[in-house]
Amino acid sequence: MRFVALLLTLLTLSLHAQEMSSGLIIDKSGESLVSANLSAGSVSRVSKADGKPLAEVQLGGDLRQIAQGSDGNWLVSDYSGDRLLLLGADLTLKRAIPTGHRPYGVLFDPQHRWYWVTLFEAGRLQAYDESGERVLDAATGETPRGLALTDEGRLLVTHSMTGKLSIYALGHGAISALPAPTVITLAETRSATATDSQGLPRLLDTIALSPDGSEAWLPHVLWSFSHPFQFQSTVFPAISVIDLDTNQERVDERKQLFLQINIPSVGNRSQIVSNPYAARFAGDGSKVFVTLAGSEDLLVFDLSRSGKQNSNRHRRKKFQGGAKATQLLRHLPGQNPRDLLVDGDHIYVHNAMGHDLTRLSTGGAAAFARVTVDTPHFATLVTHDPRPAALVRGERLFHLGNTAANTRFPMAGDNWMSCSSCHLDGFNFTNRYLMAAHRQSKADNAINGHVNMMNMVAGDFIGEYLRMSQQTQGGMGHDTRDGAEPVDPSHPQPEVKAMMEDLHSFVTADGNLPYLATWLRLDAPRSDPAKAPVSHPKEWLNSASCQSCHAEAFADWSDTNHRLMGNSHPYYKVVQALARQTEGEEFGQWCQGCHMPQQIMTGQKSLPAGSHMFEQGGASLIAAQRKGESVVEEGTGCFFCHRITRIEDAGGNAALTVNLKDRERYVFEDAQGGSVAHWLAERQINARPAAHKTSYQQDFYRDAALCKSCHNEFSPGTGANIVNTWEEWAGSPYATSERVDERRTCIDCHMNPNPGNGGAAVPGRSTENGPLKARLYRHNFTGAQHQLVGLRNPELEAESIALLKSSASLTARLEDGQLVVRVTNVGAGHALPTGVADFRELWLEISVKNGAGDTVLQSGQPVDGAVPADAHMFRKVFGDSDGKPVGLRFWRYAKLLEDTRIPAKGWRDERYPLPNGVSGPLDVEIKLNFRTYPKWVNDAVRAAEPTLPEPPILTLNQLHLTLES
Repeated sequence: MRFVALLLTLLTLSLHAQEMSSGLIIDKSGESLVSANLSAGSVSRVSKADGKPLAEVQLGGDLRQIAQGSDGNWLVSDYSGDRLLLLGADLTLKRAIPTGHRPYGVLFDPQHRWYWVTLFEAGRLQAYDESGERVLDAATGETPRGLALTDEGRLLVTHSMTGKLSIYALGHGAISALPAPTVITLAETRSATATDSQGLPRLLDTIALSPDGSEAWLPHVLWSFSHPFQFQSTVFPAISVIDLDTNQERVDERKQLFLQINIPSVGNRSQIVSNPYAARFAGDGSKVFVTLAGSEDLLVFDLSRSGKQNSNRHRRKKFQGGAKATQLLRHLPGQNPRDLLVDGDHIYVHNAMGHDLTRLSTGGAAAFARVTVDTPHFATLVTHDPRPAALVRGERLFHLGNTAANTRFPMAGDNWMSCSSCHLDGFNFTNRYLMAAHRQSKADNAINGHVNMMNMVAGDFIGEYLRMSQQTQGGMGHDTRDGAEPVDPSHPQPEVKAMMEDLHSFVTADGNLPYLATWLRLDAPRSDPAKAPVSHPKEWLNSASCQSCHAEAFADWSDTNHRLMGNSHPYYKVVQALARQTEGEEFGQWCQGCHMPQQIMTGQKSLPAGSHMFEQGGASLIAAQRKGESVVEEGTGCFFCHRITRIEDAGGNAALTVNLKDRERYVFEDAQGGSVAHWLAERQINARPAAHKTSYQQDFYRDAALCKSCHNEFSPGTGANIVNTWEEWAGSPYATSERVDERRTCIDCHMNPNPGNGGAAVPGRSTENGPLKARLYRHNFTGAQHQLVGLRNPELEAESIALLKSSASLTARLEDGQLVVRVTNVGAGHALPTGVADFRELWLEISVKNGAGDTVLQSGQPVDGAVPADAHMFRKVFGDSDGKPVGLRFWRYAKLLEDTRIPAKGWRDERYPLPNGVSGPLDVEIKLNFRTYPKWVNDAVRAAEPTLPEPPILTLNQLHLTLES
């Protein structure tokens, strides 16, 4: 009976044991270690006893975390492949399971016998049974990442980019739906001294549970963007402590790692560490071990020295929270130490960049025991990394904050930080959280990224990377206290140049910034590993091939600015040429990502000649299709937009992925228009319309985030937010109203069959003889730039003008000897004006006459075609770092000199003092005028494009009334 009781106890403990997600675990036999090998794309098993390799399976992708089920099988998250991989006990692939974007955390729940999985980008928490079938799928707070399961059945989830922890009380019973979580927001701290550890908790990942279940330790960094971005005052390492009894953060017990290291300084300097990644408690709870992935260290907290021990769990917690680090094992032998396992007197550290394991010795349980390196390279995990060597070296540099790794030319000074301290996993959707963390007045500093960019990154990437390293991380000779040699970014040493070329290989890798200046991506294999993927012009279907079935859509689109916004857009051409001339040829791709994406993805560097500015109805496309000729279309064509397979909300700058290959293809689809062969291709589409729709329709086409990809814009490198139309809408009643019937999205107004109707639904058909839809979206893309559209299609111009005229109302009153004119934004779902608000002209023209008919006040009357400087304008004015207007070089925006725009549903009161002694009834005439570009811009553009007419001044609204003084 005693044996049975003991067995039951052991079974109960095994079912209720703590679980913490990781990329390195001990298998159920207890005899081997299994690792997910990140970008090397493999899973490995090695002997725990001696590190000898037992198996390695190459699966491809970016494998982040792994867990083992009760049946001995394994589940691995493929972060870049948007899939889970179910492996057998011997690591052979059993099943690939598609998921949402960026699956990351994986943890096995022995009570429910399923796996929990976080989808980092998709913002979801999912559960899969041991056969790989999904059994639960729920939305979470943004950016769920690490997982932990307590012995009483509470599931903890970190939210990396929002600094939160969700706790789901699952219990041990059956679950049909996730309960609402308790959400803990980690405290933001502030100090008047910029170099004090402070800021927003960000980059949360792994969770360490204390053995008694009383607390959770969360390693992370603090982002402090309340002052200019610079070395030693922007990113700080920290560990937050959560009380799991009260579900609260112990804010005063947060480990500010520069302050909490209770170790004698070296050379009278603080011991600096960077990028805390994983923490684990010793088995008896007396110590906590923490990996520092950037500075490549191990930090040890000795809880036994933090206060008197007491068997009472709650009393013990009180003393443990104040523990300080008592040992810093400086610069571990491996590269980029991340996950770690504590197994008795051994600690196994997974070196993510070196793809090996280091074994450490804890030194035992004695109070003053020291951790030492037992075996520097205990086990090799990856026998062959399939990626190019330059990319592997560049990835290492990107994550490197260890000054001692290269004392002559370190990436970081004083072990401060790495590129990944801000750019988590490279360049991806997390970029928008960097911009959101900006805490400075834009009038003082609109830059929330790198300063002193000489060529906006793309123009001279080697020099720019070096300036970034020096000014942000103190590297490359900026901090010389540890023997670093000076580096001139304009003339770097050959060794340094080679390092920056390696770094560039990572920055421009698939999933990062293949075209560098733009966030646009093409989902295609590379013919040359050192070059961005490109397509052949013949891979692109001519938009004219769509008109047979989508005649109205093609007719609308063919005359819009969405089609002709490249070399046929004279304003764009002038600015594009200026960007290339002043910053370097490659910088031009920043503009082209939205204006001419097909040109980028076909590898065409030089701007095409010729213009279709006056062309009507897509005549050149139709002619090319009839001849069977391939066309590199400017603007955004049918095939480009309808083969966008992913939007990655990085904050704008064309953060889109285009896939040309994985679609339904038809025999003769690229045949000459009007030919029998092309007729046969169309019959195939009509025979299987569902397959065609699957290839060319995505759910996110109705999502405003798709529009945000190009209608939000930020400067490369500096991160200055130039256009933020999406945020203007997202914070407006059109997006936030509790009444669904009052909400409007971008396409409700800008793809409306009846522009200016307030976004109301209009029924119609999207295909010839297709079904009647309750709401039809036209491809007219109605916007403020009516002038160029009007050169080709007066009807589309009239629609643009109707939309403009629906945007604002006017009222006026006399108050304290002043004429007060209120302009209310009644129709625009964003600020008025938006977009290129630094160029748009929206102003008031005022004329006031007294009872005798004498003019007593005038304002805003154009003089020789120019709006006078004292006119009341609604606009943005961008300045450079010296506070001088940037003019056409808007990408050099560093300070916001003026912003008088009107928010959605908001208003501005403009005041005009009346002359003294004015009496009698006043005759007041007020006009709200609009022009697409100011005279100085038009003059510059028309000098290069003489055939461009002068843009007219439109009166959007006017008011004529009599007021008593």
